[in-house]
Amino acid sequence: MATEQNYIELTFTEITTDNNLFCQFDDVHGVLLLDIKNHLNEEDFDAISAIIDPYFIKKGELNGIIINAKKFPYWKGSKNRFEYLNFASKNHRKFKKCAFCMGGFFMRVVSRFAKEKAHPEVKMFKFNQIEEAQDWILS
Repeated sequence: MATEQNYIELTFTEITTDNNLFCQFDDVHGVLLLDIKNHLNEEDFDAISAIIDPYFIKKGELNGIIINAKKFPYWKGSKNRFEYLNFASKNHRKFKKCAFCMGGFFMRVVSRFAKEKAHPEVKMFKFNQIEEAQDWILS
């Protein structure tokens, strides 16, 4: 008895920056995964922009972003804090949903603030609950 199998072709763009930021972008579903190990720097923000900007120009708003980190990747100095805030203010409207896969008190505060002030719908998940976060984004 033959069975029919359906295959979905997924197109992923993957990069790892010198700062050990892993980015994976699902071009079919418009979902960006950021696996953060260190403080983000200007090169990291440039790499993220290089991935999402062409999609945003071509197709509009992305379905979502998943930010996976053991703890919030605090900034390193005032210049770095400015880079974070500048990137967030320029890009938060490019996503429908934002999933934070990390813990800690600070993230609960950030999540509450983001739910009130930022465009994307925000939801918290435990560290490494990437599959659950992606399911939520695609629901």
